Amino acid sequence: MLTRRYPNTILNYLNFPLIFSGVGLIPPATSVNYVPWAIIGFIFQYIIRRKHFSWWAKYNYVLSAALDAGTAVGLILIFFCLQFPLDGELGKDTIQAWWGNSVYKQTLDWNNTALRQISPGSTFDGKW
Repeated sequence: MLTRRYPNTILNYLNFPLIFSGVGLIPPATSVNYVPWAIIGFIFQYIIRRKHFSWWAKYNYVLSAALDAGTAVGLILIFFCLQFPLDGELGKDTIQAWWGNSVYKQTLDWNNTALRQISPGSTFDGKW
């Protein structure tokens, strides 16, 4: 509805269903996942497409395939360098014990706990 109301705005370049479905997965994803995606997406889908369309049309698919392949190769390397040796025991006392690898288990989401608890016999009528 917004793009119909304002047809010549940057809203035409945003895909709200994609953004909202990605934000629905926020607990495992952080700004480290979204900021580079937004920067690369803006540069290649707005700036380069607008100023160098012929180059963009020729190499955009190659860039997309290279980024996907780089992610897959990186995951395979990480698996075979860190997980596979010693049956996953590599770095058990160092990198695997780092607080950033276990802090997600100390959240209310992980423990399936509500932010506010109501006392037994109470209801959600505003009188806690």
